[in-house]
Amino acid sequence: MPKENLMSKKTVTVFAATGTAGRACVEELIRQDVFNVQVLVRKSGMVEKTSVNPPQDAATKHAQWVDWQARGVTIRHADVTNAFELISALKGTDYLVSCVPITATESQYPLIWAAKEAGVERFVPSEFGLIYEWEQSLPTPTLHRALARQKVFIRQVIELAGLDYTIIPAGFWPEYYLLEPVSVMGKGQDKIAWSAGQDVGRIIPHVLAHPASRNATCAVAATAYCSWDELIDVRERLLGRKIARAYLDNAAFRAAYAGARNHAEQELTAIGVAATEAAAGMPLFGNWNATYLPEFKGTPLEVLFPTVIEPTLAAMRAAMAGTQ
Repeated sequence: MPKENLMSKKTVTVFAATGTAGRACVEELIRQDVFNVQVLVRKSGMVEKTSVNPPQDAATKHAQWVDWQARGVTIRHADVTNAFELISALKGTDYLVSCVPITATESQYPLIWAAKEAGVERFVPSEFGLIYEWEQSLPTPTLHRALARQKVFIRQVIELAGLDYTIIPAGFWPEYYLLEPVSVMGKGQDKIAWSAGQDVGRIIPHVLAHPASRNATCAVAATAYCSWDELIDVRERLLGRKIARAYLDNAAFRAAYAGARNHAEQELTAIGVAATEAAAGMPLFGNWNATYLPEFKGTPLEVLFPTVIEPTLAAMRAAMAGTQ
């Protein structure tokens, strides 16, 4: 690529790029070819948190970095707990995208300070679920509401630092919500946002490239915008059998949360509490991309179910069986 083209492009740096969303984000940035692409990686030996899947081993990560470098990506190593190393690593970055898992939300604080000092223009925090600014004020105290309050605080810190931001709520990741019997949140008929992890990553570069995303909350439906019933109907058609459904209201989810047997159950039922507790007419889920990115297409459900959703559900069932 000519040097003048590289100089005219914005540079996007992705942190936590070996998870599902992060990896897909980098791959789409490469394919899109609108930005210069960098990946910020932890120095060897640093502790890494994950939400569901175990972290990749060092050899797999290294192979991924070598592959990306061969395709023009710059890899920056840093002690991500050391602000001074982070400042150096982020020099030249225009947009910093954080794809840290939900269990590592607090790791973004040093990134914000370093981004400010390094002259980064915009910070994209890891907020790829509900619209946390609304969830933080819901009445029932759960671990997910506490997380929502932390996410909102992080955004306030971003603004305090004088950085632009882009918030990308993505609704539900369908691969984690369809264990049978499926706990449908509410009556199952209202359309909501569904965004598989890989589609969350894929849509981020497109949101960033759109001028309406600056200092905006861009609530996307990266995979599908449909009701619970419509989503489960597709699964039934693909599997050729009926799927058991349990339609749960807020009282049922609060009871399930109180009786959760482990952290994973607590987290999922807490999300159910939030989704069923929102006042009528409050849109917890949006479809920003239908208006601003009509050309973006998520993974077809007919492809996503056999390749992503069913294998993920099988792994979840096996993990749950191992803890009982």
